Amino acid sequence: MKEKTMAGPKVITLDHVAVLVSDLERSLAFYHDLLGLEFVVSEEHEVGGAVSEMVAIPDVHVREYRLRPVGGVHGHARLSGPGLTVDLIEWVTPRSPEQRYPIHHVPSAHLCFGVTSVPEMYEVLVAAGVEVVSPPVRFSGEGEWHVLFFYDPDGNLLELNEIGTGVQHDHAPKTHEWSRY
Repeated sequence: MKEKTMAGPKVITLDHVAVLVSDLERSLAFYHDLLGLEFVVSEEHEVGGAVSEMVAIPDVHVREYRLRPVGGVHGHARLSGPGLTVDLIEWVTPRSPEQRYPIHHVPSAHLCFGVTSVPEMYEVLVAAGVEVVSPPVRFSGEGEWHVLFFYDPDGNLLELNEIGTGVQHDHAPKTHEWSRY
């Protein structure tokens, strides 16, 4: 199959991940105090204006904290700037509807954080009363590593991978012929 290449501008980096939450302070305690993400930007309020225009909803009011993992992206130290951030966002107006979907629901996504010891983090999470999907699992496939899935206070699915566990194997990417784009 011949790979099509797109002419023109392309995505070159991943900037941030937005996590919608129902209680900003509770989520800040979870992501900052429990998981250890550090502050990039303290609390911000956006009311109306560009935010309302961007989401096409009048009179929007959101509150936000921007955090990042201490070690950077994929265990590599940041070279400059904040790197990938996790933006905790609470919609004040209008309030966000709350519904938790099954782990395999489409659309869905999860965030994966690297840690030095999944079993140790599992003990910390369980002691804090965090809902986990299962105890840590030793996963094999394209390498080997410990994996743990768990939920934040709003039911957002999160994953932990243990940095340095096993060897990751390189593999050739599959090419696709896109018909819609």
